[in-house]
Amino acid sequence: MIYFDNNATTPLAKEVKDEMASCFDIFGNPSSLHIEGQRSRQVIETARRRVADFICARPEEIVFTGSGTEADNIAVTGYALSEPEGAFITTAIEHSAVLKPVCRLEENGRTVIKLLPDGDGRINAKDAMGAVRSINKGLLTIMTANNETGVIQPIKELAAVAKEQGLIVHTDAVQAAGKIPLNVDELGVDMLSISAHKFHGPKGIGALYIRGGVKVSPVHLGGTQEHAMRPGTENILAIAGLGKACELAGQYLCDSRLRDMFEEMILASVPDSFVNGKDALRVPNTSNIGFKGLENQAIVINLDLENIAASTGAACSAAKKEASHVLTAMCMSSAEARSSVRFSFSRYNTEEEIFQAVAKIGDVVGRMRKRLAK
Repeated sequence: MIYFDNNATTPLAKEVKDEMASCFDIFGNPSSLHIEGQRSRQVIETARRRVADFICARPEEIVFTGSGTEADNIAVTGYALSEPEGAFITTAIEHSAVLKPVCRLEENGRTVIKLLPDGDGRINAKDAMGAVRSINKGLLTIMTANNETGVIQPIKELAAVAKEQGLIVHTDAVQAAGKIPLNVDELGVDMLSISAHKFHGPKGIGALYIRGGVKVSPVHLGGTQEHAMRPGTENILAIAGLGKACELAGQYLCDSRLRDMFEEMILASVPDSFVNGKDALRVPNTSNIGFKGLENQAIVINLDLENIAASTGAACSAAKKEASHVLTAMCMSSAEARSSVRFSFSRYNTEEEIFQAVAKIGDVVGRMRKRLAK
């Protein structure tokens, strides 16, 4: 299998497997005071330090969660619980982990402003600043990089204006972590979400950075684990894996060499193909390509038969037949959006895979168009 669906999930790094395996016999409850409990606690705090170092934060500002989705929900809903009068500014291209809790808040009477992207999928900073300045209490939540197009958003510029207005700033960095450097102070954010399985860590573990002094109410109630923000006995193995994945990611950030090669070859060899967000700043591993006249689900199925893994977009909504909300927000027609396929690469992919995949993609697209022409 040529695996080009790394934005959906990534293979577990060997070093991460080894780190997790070293914890198999550490069974104590990390909240216990005896030696077995404290061995577990040490694993957690080592991982917490690694995560903090990865995003240039302090260990006490890291909360372990069950996923990036849960981290986003705690950030959005937790802020709403702590600030009953606060408004919300987000974008129309966010992941559903942000859009759905924001929409629920809107249904319950909260003020919500959704920013629209330009044709390349980027939020216009000047337009957004007007919306930010229109409120004086609330949360700005905007993704660092889009999960479908890879387009990087102007977080730093918007966060600076939001801070002038007294707003809290959250960014969903799930698709940016492991691909570009992350520094919470340079970005100017108060909260930031990541998920381990997007950068060669295990599934079922994420983290939420909450800047010291920022008020966020717990969404779940129970024990005092994770500063009472995420109660429940911690998943030691997964936490250890996340910590190691963060340590490795700091050493192996992606570059755009494979993506650029892939796009150049596709555009040169496959007629009526186009790259979504091509002229915007993007994370270096993501390529969203449209093939005019075809349906992306059919393309993905046919590629799978050729042992190439790709995606129609976000894995959470891959089974849906509707056009991508991200691409339609970029003013693409429904037909163009439904013809678009996401290819996403990792440090384990090779040039040889690019050559093989481009040839097979050209064959698949050609055959599909011939069948449609009959």
